[in-house]
Amino acid sequence: MEAGKAESFYDQVREAVHYRWDPIGVAAYSDEMGEYDGYIPALCELLEKVVDRQQIFEYLWIMETESMGLEGDRQATEDFSAWLYQLVKPKN
Repeated sequence: MEAGKAESFYDQVREAVHYRWDPIGVAAYSDEMGEYDGYIPALCELLEKVVDRQQIFEYLWIMETESMGLEGDRQATEDFSAWLYQLVKPKN
């Protein structure tokens, strides 16, 4: 049943990237996801390692500014990385 869990986490991250972060702005025009699918596996892998929030931000920032070639919205990316970190941070 581990695969179902991973799939569910993947889907949760995929939807969040599309609807919460969406640096290109495609969600405003379509509910059809897929624009960011190439980035999701590496992002999930990073999150599963329970890295710190700064590492999540840095990955997203590189995706946004280098891979996608956008100017970047630093505050939105910081906010989204904080949201993602809440999903995976160790519970003390």
